[in-house]
Amino acid sequence: MTSEYQLWQKMLAECIGIFFLVFVGAGTAAMTLILNHGAPRYTTHDIGIGALGGSADWLAIGLAFAFAIMTMVYIFGHVSGAHINPAVTLALLVRGYIRGKEAVGYWVAQFIGAILGAFAIALVYGRAGWLIGGLGAPGPFPGVPLWRAATAECIGQFGLVLGVYGLAVNKKAPNGWAGLIIGLNIAGLIVLLGNVSGAAINPARTVGPIFADWVLGGADLWRIVPAYLIAQIVGALAAAWIYPIIADFTRASRTPSQTVIQPDDQIPVR
Repeated sequence: MTSEYQLWQKMLAECIGIFFLVFVGAGTAAMTLILNHGAPRYTTHDIGIGALGGSADWLAIGLAFAFAIMTMVYIFGHVSGAHINPAVTLALLVRGYIRGKEAVGYWVAQFIGAILGAFAIALVYGRAGWLIGGLGAPGPFPGVPLWRAATAECIGQFGLVLGVYGLAVNKKAPNGWAGLIIGLNIAGLIVLLGNVSGAAINPARTVGPIFADWVLGGADLWRIVPAYLIAQIVGALAAAWIYPIIADFTRASRTPSQTVIQPDDQIPVR
């Protein structure tokens, strides 16, 4: 199937989509820290103990991510597939649902959009955005070793990509529900994993706030990035491998395309 959109249009859609994912989702995490703050903070470590209190903090953050993802899927799904996550693009690349050249373009756009989204948080909240809110950058919580945070990221990414395959790739999925259910799936994962790893479960969402926070003189969290990215990639590839086995379908018989969310929310597969 030939797309009616050019690569630059798809890249722009991915860039804007992940911009709002970071701006709204990570921005809500930063806002929660600002509401909670006593002394300056540099990561999401104080979420869950003030403001809304307990897991309600993470519920608010998870729903913020869900609303942003749902909106971007329904706005840009017919243009780029609304991957807005480099690990999702990778999981679709290995199964032939996107070409290599397009995947590289998507990755460039996604990381640029995430970085711009993080700087937009700083623009809106000023110094408090990074000195107190850490721009919503993820990281292991106190007492959580890096390996355990990475394990949480791997499992979370596995669950996220399973949702994409089950709702946006499998032609037997119910029509019209992909954006809503994928968004709510991510919200649930964030509520569960937030107080372990910060629930990034997205390589660009991981790097964007960490990069912007570092540039603006906040925390240096680069040490966690390799472990997080490796874990997220492993989780995405595992889901791309196991879901087609469980659902008993093979690669699409059509020419590989970049599209994940089509107007009917499905990719034809046999």
